[in-house]
Amino acid sequence: MMNQAHREMEEAVAEWLESCEGHKRYLATTQRLFTVFARSWQGSRRYLAEAFTDYREALLRDSGYKLLEVAEVFPTRRPQSE
Repeated sequence: MMNQAHREMEEAVAEWLESCEGHKRYLATTQRLFTVFARSWQGSRRYLAEAFTDYREALLRDSGYKLLEVAEVFPTRRPQSE
């Protein structure tokens, strides 16, 4: 018979593994978005990564996320004033 702690551990593991699949999907779709963005990029290749980061943040804001929520998705960026 399975005790409560063992059952909770199995549930936590299953949830964690499921979230990993979600993260893999996020990375794959981000790569696809970057590829399409890069194909249409007209500026210097030097600024491509920065422009793409700005583009992703703008997409989130345009989709209704508040600036603070955008900063949580991209925590490596310095906070900007609203």
